[in-house]
Amino acid sequence: MDARHTASAIARVRRLEGSRTPSERLFEDPYASLFEDTALDVKELFESIPFFEAHVRVRTRFFDDAVRSAVARGARRIVLVGAGFDARALRMPELRPPVRVIEIDHEDQIAAKQRRFAQAGIALPANLSFGAADLLREGAFESGLARAGLSDAAETLWICEGLFGYLSMPAISDIAATTAKLSLPGSMLVANHNVFSWKPSALAEVFTAGGWRSERAPSFDELHRKWIGGAEAPPDAEQFALLVVSR
Repeated sequence: MDARHTASAIARVRRLEGSRTPSERLFEDPYASLFEDTALDVKELFESIPFFEAHVRVRTRFFDDAVRSAVARGARRIVLVGAGFDARALRMPELRPPVRVIEIDHEDQIAAKQRRFAQAGIALPANLSFGAADLLREGAFESGLARAGLSDAAETLWICEGLFGYLSMPAISDIAATTAKLSLPGSMLVANHNVFSWKPSALAEVFTAGGWRSERAPSFDELHRKWIGGAEAPPDAEQFALLVVSR
């Protein structure tokens, strides 16, 4: 399954969340329909990973809550690394000035996202900046941050949602070191990953070496029980994990 199918499937999960009753809904994303490619058949992805839909739902809620907590603590800078078609800068009321939102991704991905918003007549907020970067190229991450106007250290929440599975360990190490350098005490970085791509212990070691402190992250089983209910999570829940580190 290529990245295009995955992005469309994620958009579909987020769109369908709006059809749930308010008591069942884990988040609001009125922009998801802009990024769902209805010409693509994503049924295969839903069927091949039984926990896929629940995984997207609970991880979206987890990252949304991380944003709320960071802003409540006083963070005024939120950086989405590998932002994809995420629309938090528009859909979350917490992300209004004076909070700055910075999105890092491939140049063509950023252009596609901006084009879809423009075609829908949706103006992007003034506090949102973009930095183009090929994260697999050495030094590209820091250069992309600089292009987005970020070069100084501040209390920051870094979000790496659905990213690490596409990166090499050197690229992840670069992210760990660069984010630590640009983060004042109180900063956090949160990420999700597949345990078959990267073992949690390996990622914790890389971020610790980069200057971060590893924190306990909830399991997807715990999040499923908390927000969706039931005695246990669906099959395959154990293959997904979260990374939480702090400064």
